[in-house]
Amino acid sequence: MKLTIEMKARPEKTRELYQTLQALLPAIRNEKGCRDCRVCRDVEDEETFLLTLDWDARTGLEAFLASDSGGALLGAVDMLSGQSRVRVGDNEPWGEVRSLKRMRKKKQK
Repeated sequence: MKLTIEMKARPEKTRELYQTLQALLPAIRNEKGCRDCRVCRDVEDEETFLLTLDWDARTGLEAFLASDSGGALLGAVDMLSGQSRVRVGDNEPWGEVRSLKRMRKKKQK
């Protein structure tokens, strides 16, 4: 199960978003079921980042979103990015971050 999050940092928060994503990578990679986790930065627009997470199964992704690391990631997206969009799966349409928040709440119940 692949999760892709595209974020355009608020201009004054670009460095902070980059540092936060770097800091979160080790914790995300240690989550059960995480196969791969990468952050890429757009070479033409340095305020745009792409985070890709690859999970063994959707249940692993849902457990991550309900974890402290998942909460920290969603908080960083909210606080530091001006625009964001997400894609859950390889060929699914882009959606809003609130879809991940709904998954988080559902799993926490």
